Amino acid sequence: MKNFKFLLLLLTANFSFTGIAQLYVQPNGPAASFVFVDDTFIYVDQDVNLVVNSNSLAESSIILRNQAQLLQGNGADPMNKGTGDISIFQEGTVNLWDYNFWASPVGLSFDGPGTAAPNGNSVFASRDTALNGFTSTVLFNPVNLVESNNLLLDPGFDSTTGTTQPFRFATYWLWYFESGVGYADWIQLDDIGTLPAGFGFSMKGVNGLDTTDAGDGVMNNDGDLTNGTGQRYDFRGRPNNGDISVSVGPDSFSLVGNPYPSALDLNYFLLENSGGASFTVDDINGNMTSVTPNGVSTGTAYFWESDPMVMSHFTEDYQGGYATYSPLMDVNMDGMYVNATFYMYDENGNQIGTTGGIGDPSLERRFSPVGQGFMVLGSGTGGDVTFKNNHRIFVQEGNNSDFRNNEDDSPIPGIGVASYYPDIAKLESDYARLKIGIGINDTYSRQLGIALLRNATEGYDIAGDAQLGGLASDVSFVIEEEKGYLINAAPIDEYQYLPITIDAETPSEFRFRVNIIENFEYESVFLLDKLTETYYDILEESVLIQLDAGEHNDRFFIRFSKESADNSNDDTSNDDDTTTTDDDTSSDNTSDDDSTLIVSEIVLEEGILETLTVFQNNPTGQLEIHNPLEVNLDGMSLFDVTGKLVLTQNDLGLQSVYSFPTRSLSTGIYIVQFNTTEGFTKSQKISISN
Repeated sequence: MKNFKFLLLLLTANFSFTGIAQLYVQPNGPAASFVFVDDTFIYVDQDVNLVVNSNSLAESSIILRNQAQLLQGNGADPMNKGTGDISIFQEGTVNLWDYNFWASPVGLSFDGPGTAAPNGNSVFASRDTALNGFTSTVLFNPVNLVESNNLLLDPGFDSTTGTTQPFRFATYWLWYFESGVGYADWIQLDDIGTLPAGFGFSMKGVNGLDTTDAGDGVMNNDGDLTNGTGQRYDFRGRPNNGDISVSVGPDSFSLVGNPYPSALDLNYFLLENSGGASFTVDDINGNMTSVTPNGVSTGTAYFWESDPMVMSHFTEDYQGGYATYSPLMDVNMDGMYVNATFYMYDENGNQIGTTGGIGDPSLERRFSPVGQGFMVLGSGTGGDVTFKNNHRIFVQEGNNSDFRNNEDDSPIPGIGVASYYPDIAKLESDYARLKIGIGINDTYSRQLGIALLRNATEGYDIAGDAQLGGLASDVSFVIEEEKGYLINAAPIDEYQYLPITIDAETPSEFRFRVNIIENFEYESVFLLDKLTETYYDILEESVLIQLDAGEHNDRFFIRFSKESADNSNDDTSNDDDTTTTDDDTSSDNTSDDDSTLIVSEIVLEEGILETLTVFQNNPTGQLEIHNPLEVNLDGMSLFDVTGKLVLTQNDLGLQSVYSFPTRSLSTGIYIVQFNTTEGFTKSQKISISN
């Protein structure tokens, strides 16, 4: 292999290659034999045959440490064999309420007491050893550099760990999503089921503090919910290898994931399993190889993101959603990733009230780390998405993971099984891209991505444009008269119109601002309101739009110029950037303190509205509106985050304080909206805790 780097530290002399397999490791009588790989990778072109050591908890046959990985090629025999296993670490969240999506890099080596599983890839499981009579789990808790203990399965809801107590693992949260579109399509795995290679599964985090150092300076669990290294697991089992297929239903989602003990080139996997055009890759000998996609999926991956600070097991309390990744139709290009819609972000794209991590806008997804799970969406015909050794690559984990382990994110050259990556830091990322943040009712943010590409069209581009179902109040691109697109792969054209649609479940506020921009050559990014023939430059300032309830279609567009393609002045331009309204009342009103352009039904007298303050008094169970100037209020409405009206009261009149009972409402985030008799409106987010 080109650029092959092979560093093996043999901790025992009882290691042998034989005709039984290309790599064969067996003990020599009572003496254990194992291969130890540190901070690099081991490559085997064909199969691996591993014989279990007498103390399998102490020594696996192959031990991968410090982000070491096992890569296998496309030799004549891809079926791994034997009762032995490999050992590889991965870190998940330390929060016992928060989910990660996983995929196991290994399967069970045993099919029964003393009986090897059939040759080839085996199943993932975390079952009660006492009930099965043999070790039937691939999840272990590290003790030191080579030893690990079984997890103690817990019938409850909380996984806990400690330095001097067993790791109690709540298997209740092991679920998989074989194929479907709704919450009811989740299937529980628990401590009795098994899952074939290639499927993803959900698993909640772990509470506690385990200061055990497995020999690399990293604790098993440092107890830090936001900036820690995570909860460490030891995956032990037969390594997965070769072609691994998972069925995806037509127009349905399936939870899949990287099935290998190595990183995965997500672009390669998505493109080959999409309905896009044929593409070429550089093989390890520098030759061009043509790849024909199979048409099974849309070529988009979806990653679960959630707020780790929501400490609840109740579904109604969850704050999370799916982020979207597109490979942008090119195996040699960095793809685009847009965040899930539940956090709020400031004008620079940073999360408000968080310290980074999973929702960080700098998070990349091109190379999926060991254990990473994600959703894929089937095309209109569906079929089998297939993971292949060709998709495997040695890339150590940096900012490409949602496991929050704070690994070094410095660029490292990538070494592929079948493709040549001279330097993953120099993959093409010089295309123009921008991300627009839209704050919705100061409660959550929708992020929209635009990539200007040479091979993009104005219509739908498979594995380029990315779609996901929207929320009750939401913003998305419209492509070929369909809404819900979050990533728009658009042609390089300064004069194009990119239509967006805005859905408002209730009278709502939408704050637009470009917060991430790279390699962009045009001078401006405009939000065009065709109804009022007004351009707002959202590259220079944020713009607040207040809209009535309903669907606002064929009205708003993203543009990069006020001119038409023939360079004549666009008839809809408005050079003085006069603000506008739903009833065509116009005014220019730029806030001096935050450079926010306010667009409302009536020009807001912010000085008056700012005197009205909202306070949720949770100890007394009531919502309070303080009105020191005794502005005449017409009414108040309270909505939950889905836009459902839960409380309303009209004709409030002139009072200095208004109080409304909230004791009967569920704990969660709500939006308060109140109106003055002169038509002014103010909305604010509150948090009710009961």
